[in-house]
Amino acid sequence: MKKFKSGKPIYGLNVKFVEEKKISDPDGRIVHIHLESRNTSVPMLVPGIDSEADKKGIDGIFPICSEKCGEKMRDALSKEIGTIQAVNNTIQL
Repeated sequence: MKKFKSGKPIYGLNVKFVEEKKISDPDGRIVHIHLESRNTSVPMLVPGIDSEADKKGIDGIFPICSEKCGEKMRDALSKEIGTIQAVNNTIQL
């Protein structure tokens, strides 16, 4: 839940949602997802339909500030079994 610093790298944590929870948008958008395990909402990028991420089966990308932050987010998301089906590797955006 940090603000991103100008000039610093931004990372992303890719997720696959449980089928009935999937969010889609023709152009892509930013939404806030409520995490029950943390009792907070976090921003998530929804890939546009037919985007490179969509073609790779990525349902959402959580922007994160570092790989360490990505590990914490991965742990939190792994507890969201009613919503998140799979959490993939951290990538630099």
